[in-house]
Parts: sequence; C-alpha cells; structure tokens
Amino acid sequence: MNTRSWRSRGPGGPAAAFLAFALVAGGCGGGDDANPASVSPAPSPPASSADPGRPVGVVAIGHSGLTGAGSDRSLPRQAAPENSWATGTSSEVNSIYRRLVAVRPVTEGHVANTAEGGASASVLTAQVRRALEIVPVPALVVVQTIDNDIRCDGTDREHVPEFGAALAEALEVVSTTSPNSRILVVGQLARPSPSFVEKVVAEDPTVQASLTGTGECDFYGPDGRLVQEHFDTLTSIIEDYEAEQARVCATVPNCGTDDGARAAYVDRLENFSSDWNHLNVRGQAEAAKIAWPVVAAQLEL
Repeated sequence: MNTRSWRSRGPGGPAAAFLAFALVAGGCGGGDDANPASVSPAPSPPASSADPGRPVGVVAIGHSGLTGAGSDRSLPRQAAPENSWATGTSSEVNSIYRRLVAVRPVTEGHVANTAEGGASASVLTAQVRRALEIVPVPALVVVQTIDNDIRCDGTDREHVPEFGAALAEALEVVSTTSPNSRILVVGQLARPSPSFVEKVVAEDPTVQASLTGTGECDFYGPDGRLVQEHFDTLTSIIEDYEAEQARVCATVPNCGTDDGARAAYVDRLENFSSDWNHLNVRGQAEAAKIAWPVVAAQLEL
C-alpha cells in the first residue's frame, strides 16, 4: 500500500491496489489514525536563518499512507510516524529521510510530516504551511494524496478538476516559499486486482462483506461473484486522478511524479497490516525502496 485503498466504497486511503478497493471503502489514506504524523526528530533552524539557496530536509503531506498507520502491531489502526516510508526513523523501513541522511548528513533532524488519516486534497495547503514552519526550506517535499478524494459514485470526473485545483494551491505555496525545493507527487501503489482480492478474502473471509454491493466500485456483486467491470472502473478513476496530478505537477517548477513506479507494484498479503488497509513495516520498506530511485534522480544524488 502506499496508502491507497483497495476496498470498494467510501473515501479511501493509502497503499496498494488492494487498497484501491479499500480506498473506496474507507481507505488507508482515510482512516482511523486520528492524529497527524507530525515528526521533527530535532528542531530545524528558525525560518529567519534558513538559506533559500541551500534547501535541506524532507517534508511530507497527504493522508495516512504517509503516517505509518497500522504498522505498529501494538497500536492497531493508529499512526506510527517512525515507520513512514517517507519520513520515518525506523531502520527496518529505511525511509526516504533515512536514505537521504546517509548521503547528505546535513539532512539529520530536518524533517516534518503533517499528513493526517482521512485527509483529502483540500487540506494539503494547510498541511504544507504547517510543515514549512518546521522545515522552512526542504530539499524534498513528498505529496501522497488521491485516496480520500475518490468517490466511486459516478461524480469523480466532475470532482477531478476540484482535486487538481486543491493540489495546485498547495504546490504554489511550496514553490513560492521555497523555490529551490524539489517536489515528488506520488501515484497510487499498485492497481485493483481480482486475484489479490481473492487472496485477501481467502485469508480473512470477513472482508468480503465490505467489498460487496451494487456500486460501480464494489468488487463483489450481490451474487457473491467478482465483477471485473468494477475493477476496471476503479482503475480508470484512479488513473484520472493520477493524470490530473501529473498535469498540475508539470506546471510547477521542480515538481515530478514517480512516473508509474508505484503503479507497477504488485500487492502481497505479507505487506499489509491487520486492517488490510495499510502497509505494515515490510510494506513501508518496499514503498521507500520503490520511491528512492525517483528521489535520487530528482535530487541528482
């Protein structure tokens, strides 16, 4: 999961294609971790002393796909910032932040994660403003959104422009406040897969009820059979939002996407937490591994 939902109804969240249906069902991005994953291992310099010409540090904004939600077994469904694939401090995850510290030691302590469970694109601007108060001139800004904006009620195409406008506003804050920062806007992790859904239901039969219905993204019909058309519909909706992300990103200096690296990921049961809607430590580590080559290229490491 990156944090993208795999379920079939409702606003969704993080992680993989598996999540892609959760996304609609409740989603990893949207979720149960009520608190933001605000992280600041060490105080960053005050804004007045930050050098706009020498960006340093990592900032992350978005939904629970960035908060490490559900990855701590002792705190089910709660945020676990130390396990965030983008900004976490866990050696097991080896986040983007930790990898960047390894190659640029000056990065140490300059990190902020203001992502929140259930967050939609409409709150990205508020999130990035808070994050930039902690790390005024970040080298990298990671954005993971979409999940909680997906509706699966026939109105997504009308909603996509609104989503794009909200994202554009947040990115404008970054480019205006810290013009030399690089921005990475990531897509959904994996794609809705009938075979994966079958594996999840075989592992946990209680999940099927939440994936059953007559909605355009419900994976199972009332007869208990998988509906391929609904997988295709959800995939198309996800890609419409991703296309809008890419369009907006292309208008902003120093902004880039993951170029489909996350979309190519294939969901595995062992990478999910017990809620089947967020990544566990293993999954967070894979998400970091997938994103690192993109980050390294952006930052010319």
